[in-house]
Amino acid sequence: MLRCKKFLISIICLSIFAPTISSYAEEEIEDLIDIAESKGKIIAIIEGRKTITFDLRPNEKVLWSGSRGFLGAFLTDLNFFVISTSLNAWQALPLRLDESGEGVASLSPYIALLITKDRAVGFDATSNRFVETLLPIHDELLAAEVERYVAVVITSSRAFGLAAESSAFTEFFLRGGETINEIKLTYSKATVRTSDRLLTFEASGSTWKEYRLY
Repeated sequence: MLRCKKFLISIICLSIFAPTISSYAEEEIEDLIDIAESKGKIIAIIEGRKTITFDLRPNEKVLWSGSRGFLGAFLTDLNFFVISTSLNAWQALPLRLDESGEGVASLSPYIALLITKDRAVGFDATSNRFVETLLPIHDELLAAEVERYVAVVITSSRAFGLAAESSAFTEFFLRGGETINEIKLTYSKATVRTSDRLLTFEASGSTWKEYRLY
């Protein structure tokens, strides 16, 4: 009887801590959404069972499309469309005419990232919402990368990090004359090596940390 109680306690404890243990697991994630464009519509087929369509505007042009993991996305000259496996409709972010032609989009299994000439936009599969931040005026865009749970955007004066489930980009200021030497992303962490510092952004805390090299 005592052994049985100990076993039940172990099972209960494991079930309590399981979400934390598996929060940033590195298991393989299959692509669960198929997308297509046909006759003025964008189409998402979710897990081979549910079909969701959206009518594009007349003459609206698709510039890019992709699907990965829990997300599917289309970039047109008018909108940035994203859908996740838990949604029943495409989510649309309107674009200005002066930024649509310069938009660059990318996907991870959890995060969709769009960079235009003056803003960065993220969408994650857990919160199902767009978040955005303005990029500094006159800054040069140096990098925009996304991995499973994190995305980073680097300009000539700032570093921006976005984690899955977060409600905003986290901003970090670069020093005058500081140059970017290397950027590396893993499933849940981004590492940026500059001319005199090592910067890290972790999904678990959505914060930047710095380590001086000299």
